[in-house]
Amino acid sequence: MKICVQWLMILLLMAGSPLLLAYPYGSIHWNHRTILYFAPEKDLHVDSFLKESLMNDCLLKERDIMVFVMTKDGFNQPGDLLSPEEVRRLTLKYNIDESSHTAILIGKDGKEKYRWRDTTNWQYLTQLIDSMPLRKEEIAAQTSSPCSI
Repeated sequence: MKICVQWLMILLLMAGSPLLLAYPYGSIHWNHRTILYFAPEKDLHVDSFLKESLMNDCLLKERDIMVFVMTKDGFNQPGDLLSPEEVRRLTLKYNIDESSHTAILIGKDGKEKYRWRDTTNWQYLTQLIDSMPLRKEEIAAQTSSPCSI
């Protein structure tokens, strides 16, 4: 009985928190920023984006960024996290033209921060994120950068 009361209290607290409501119920997006990359098919643009994501992995981790790639022809990266229905919902929610390559940066508050097509300017993207108020707080609290050489 005590465990049921504790779970009920947790659920009530979660239901009342506006930050938790920023992302849909059951969403994998909670305490991180997200890049959603949509494409018509797994092509050279997708391969390039995935390769660049790996090359910038430390910078992405330092900024709490998770990257998701979804194509109209069914390719998903990471492959086991989003169902086809969730991909369709995201495509509708963000009004994606399925014939083009579109990437969207979603902030920790669940709001769209930046949208771009085709190639990614990683330097601009990291500067944009670093200029955000919450990221400035994170930087101030950091003792060192894990990406420093």
